[in-house]
Amino acid sequence: MTARPSLRSFLAYVGPGFLVSVAYMDPGNWATNIAGGARYGTALLWVVVLSSLMAIVIQVVAAKVGIVAGANIARLCRRRFPTPLVYVSWGAAELAMIATDIAEIVGAGIGFHLLLGVPLAGGAIVAGALSFLLLAARSAYKRGYRSFELLIAAFVAVIGFAFLFELVLARPDAGAVAAGLVPSLPDAGALFYAVGILGATVMPHSVYLHTQLVQDRRGRAEEASDAAAIEPQIFSDGGVVDDRTHFRLEAFDTGFALFGAMFVNAAMLVVAASALFGSGVATIEAASATLQSVFGPLASEVFGLALVAAGLSSSFVATMAGQTVMDGFLDLQIPAWARRLVTLVPSLTVVLLGFETTTVLVASQVALSLELPFVLIPLLWFSTRRDLLGDAVNRRSTTALLAAIVALIVGLNALLIANTFGLTV
Repeated sequence: MTARPSLRSFLAYVGPGFLVSVAYMDPGNWATNIAGGARYGTALLWVVVLSSLMAIVIQVVAAKVGIVAGANIARLCRRRFPTPLVYVSWGAAELAMIATDIAEIVGAGIGFHLLLGVPLAGGAIVAGALSFLLLAARSAYKRGYRSFELLIAAFVAVIGFAFLFELVLARPDAGAVAAGLVPSLPDAGALFYAVGILGATVMPHSVYLHTQLVQDRRGRAEEASDAAAIEPQIFSDGGVVDDRTHFRLEAFDTGFALFGAMFVNAAMLVVAASALFGSGVATIEAASATLQSVFGPLASEVFGLALVAAGLSSSFVATMAGQTVMDGFLDLQIPAWARRLVTLVPSLTVVLLGFETTTVLVASQVALSLELPFVLIPLLWFSTRRDLLGDAVNRRSTTALLAAIVALIVGLNALLIANTFGLTV
């Protein structure tokens, strides 16, 4: 018999959505939102909102698959797909992890540069060193997830309050904001920024990670068979947590957290549109300097602090996702510090070679968008498999909506490739 959970029990299940939301506020989002707002004003605000709503649908379905199947997406792929396809999917996921970490380290490096005045390379090295220190929180996560989640929640709070502060200073025009919610692409170049925003918002590594986090929440055995019946967990007040109740709790957690992330992303673009549109500013460093000249030095310092928080928190979460991917696809477990090196070395190399940072950040997000089909198509497939999920399979309307989202992403990627190489579609 299923009992209604108490508030205390409900709060015990809140957390995975907020961990995943970090991926939707990382420095890659900053680069694409600031560049899009500075160049096109609020015209691409609708892309931020649409991408965020799509992300909520994707992550809610991902939570369901993880809860009911008792395995993350990478592990399900290894169990059910041909070996060559498994390795291709793993390779694509690893490239996505590298693109993700480039954004995190470059972003945090810029933040330290803005706050401390150190060179960008020095800031990136500091960020890399601190990311290793943050891995100490992993042991706390193993002993009890709450302390780890509170650490990440503190970073998220810094980012959220920072952009609320910037938004108050910017005092955006309500008419311009409303106009930005109407879908349009001002010119052909806007497609690149639109797909970049999409890639920065719907993060592939967050889908892999979410399907794992919801299992850890219940202490479910990861090696459970696909269709195994799992004993329901018990609330501290005696209520039974079956799959349906667990899913409802995680769906609320996910929706609430990602609506918050949508606000932060929208605020980024609106602030950029208010302060930078028409100024020719296109980089994060220049954006900080312009914010200082327009709103005062405190605006620039808050900007830098939030950027550091975004880079460090998202780099740690991405390391967790990397471990999930490697374990799931290859059944290979390596220490967290070794996993961190896999993506940190390419990231620091990009910085030390002196590539233009904002261009690198935006390009990394476009690369992430190109990888999305490798995780979204399996997610769509698994969520419709009755032999895997039983009665928890998608409704037809959910399948149609998710299929439309996947088709839109693949279609935008095709348009981007055609536009990049001067082809016609």
